[in-house]
Amino acid sequence: MRKRIKVFTILFFFSLALDIKCNELSPAIEPEANSEKLGNKSRSTTAKNFIIVTANDYATQIGYNILKKGGTVADAAVAVQLILGLVEPQSSGIGGGTFATLYHKESNKVFSYEGREKAPKKIPRDIFLDQTGTPKRFFDAAIGGASVGVPSTLKTLHQMHNDFGKLKWEDLILPVIKFSKSGFISPNRLKNALDKEKFLFDLYPNSIFKQIKFYPNKEFKNTNYTKTLKLISKNINNFYEGELAKKIVSEVENSERNPGYLNLDDLKNYKIEKKDSLCHRLKNKFLICGPNLPSSGTICVIQALILYESFYFEELKAKNRLKPDLNNILEILDFVYFLRDSELADDKFETINVNMLLDEGFLRNKFEFYQKNKLKKNVINFKEIFNSTSHFSLVDKYNNVLSVTSSIESSFGSRLFVEGFFLNNQLTDFSFKVKDKLGNPQKNRPSGGKMPLSSMAPLIIFNENDHFFLTVGSPGGKAIISYIAKVLLDVLYLDLEPMSSISSPNFIRIQGKTFVENEELNKNLIEKGTVRPLTSGLAIIKRHNGYFSGYADNRRDGNVKGD
Repeated sequence: MRKRIKVFTILFFFSLALDIKCNELSPAIEPEANSEKLGNKSRSTTAKNFIIVTANDYATQIGYNILKKGGTVADAAVAVQLILGLVEPQSSGIGGGTFATLYHKESNKVFSYEGREKAPKKIPRDIFLDQTGTPKRFFDAAIGGASVGVPSTLKTLHQMHNDFGKLKWEDLILPVIKFSKSGFISPNRLKNALDKEKFLFDLYPNSIFKQIKFYPNKEFKNTNYTKTLKLISKNINNFYEGELAKKIVSEVENSERNPGYLNLDDLKNYKIEKKDSLCHRLKNKFLICGPNLPSSGTICVIQALILYESFYFEELKAKNRLKPDLNNILEILDFVYFLRDSELADDKFETINVNMLLDEGFLRNKFEFYQKNKLKKNVINFKEIFNSTSHFSLVDKYNNVLSVTSSIESSFGSRLFVEGFFLNNQLTDFSFKVKDKLGNPQKNRPSGGKMPLSSMAPLIIFNENDHFFLTVGSPGGKAIISYIAKVLLDVLYLDLEPMSSISSPNFIRIQGKTFVENEELNKNLIEKGTVRPLTSGLAIIKRHNGYFSGYADNRRDGNVKGD
C-alpha cells in the first residue's frame, strides 16, 4: 500500500494512545464456538413477498408465521426476540439490550432504535477497579450485580411495535407463551454453552438449566419465563415498574457476588432513543445506514470501507475482481479498532465529531501516521468461549426492512437469573480504567446514566437510487466489525454472492494481534495470525430483480424462511 507520511505532533499521537488491559479487551472480541449442524435446514432461500433470517429454527418459524398473517417486521421482531430469549438465553433476551435499524417503505425513512443498557445513576466511576486502582480481571467484574445495566430490549420492541406494528401486542406474545408452556428440546448451542459454563451453577446450585446439562434430550420447560411473558403481554410496565422490576432490583442489590447499584428509578425512567439512522454514501454510491453512538459498529464499518476505497477504489471500480491484499485489509482493521477505543463513546456524555471521523482526508492522514508510529502490544488473550449476542433480519410484504442485533454481553450475562431470564453484564463494555497514561479521562469510562460503547452493527444498505439493496448484521463482540466489513467488501465491490462471502474464512486484527480462521490465510501474511474459530453469525437479506434472497451463517444454527 502506498504510504504518504504526514507530520503530526507527539501530543496528538499520545492523545490517541490505546491503553486497554487484556482482561477488558479479550472478552469484548471473543467469538463463539462453532455449532454442531442440526438436521437439514435451509441456509439460504429466495422469496417474492417476505423473508426472515434468524439464529434459531424456532424463532425463524414463529417470525415467518407472523409475517404470513400480514404482520410487519416490527410485529415479527417482538415474537422472534421473545423466542430467542427462551431458546438462546445465553445470547440475548429481555434482560439485555438491542440495536435495531428499520427502513419504513411508506415514508422512505430509515430509523435507528438505540436500546442500549444504561448505567445506574448511582454507579461509582471506579466500579471496575480494585482497591489498588488496578483494573479487575474480566470475570471478577462481570459476574453478579455490579455489571448489570438497565435492561432495554423489551422497551425497544414495544416502541418499534407502537410505531410500525399492525397486530396487537398481546397477540404477538400469545404464540410465544404457548410455545414456552409446551416446552422444547434444547438447541445444541444452549447445550454447548451450559457444558462450558463455569459460574452459573455456583450462583444457582439448583438452577433449572441443570436439567438440560444432565438430560439434554428431555423436553425443557422454563415455567417462570412463561409467567413473565403473560405479565408483559398485558402491560410491559410490569417489567419496568411492577413486581418484576422489584425482583430485578432485589437480585442486583443482593447479589452474592458484586452487589450492584440498579434501582427502581433507573428502570422506570429508561427511555428508548429513536433517531434517524447514521447514513454515509460511499464512492461506489452505496448508502450505508445503521445505529448511532453508543454503537461503534456503523462508524467503524464505514471507516474501514472509506479506507478501502481511498487506496483501492479505482482498482475495484475496474471490476478486476482482485481482492485487496489481506495484509492491508488487516492493517486497516487494526487502525479502525484503535480509533474506536480512543475516540468513541456515548455522545451524550462525550464530545464526538462523527463528521470528522468519517472524513476520508482525516482517516487517511491518521491511518498513515498510525502505521508509522503504532506500538503493537499483542495483549489479546482468548481463554473463554462466550455465546452472547444474536442477530436477525426481516423483510415484510409491505417492503419494510428490519435489522436487529441484541445481546446480554457475556454468555448468560451477569449470570443473575430473574423470573426465567438472565440479566446482562453490559457495563463491562465500559473501559475499566478511568484515565489513560497521560491522566486524560477515558471517553468510554463508567458514569451514571451513561451507555457503554457497543460494536453491534445492524445495517441496511441502499443502492445509488436509494432502493433497498442489502441488510446485514452479526454477533461476535468487537469481531462484528471485521465480519461485516469483510462481507461488504466482497458484495459491494467484488460482486461476490453473499453465501460465498459468508463461507469464506474470517479474520481480525486488533491491537496488532491477528487471528485467522484457517491456516490457508496465513500463507501470504507478513505477520502470521493465530488460527482459531471465528464464529460469526451473519444474517443477510439481499434484493435482486424484484426478489429477496436470505442467507444464514453456516457456523451457527440459523436458517431462512420466506414466501
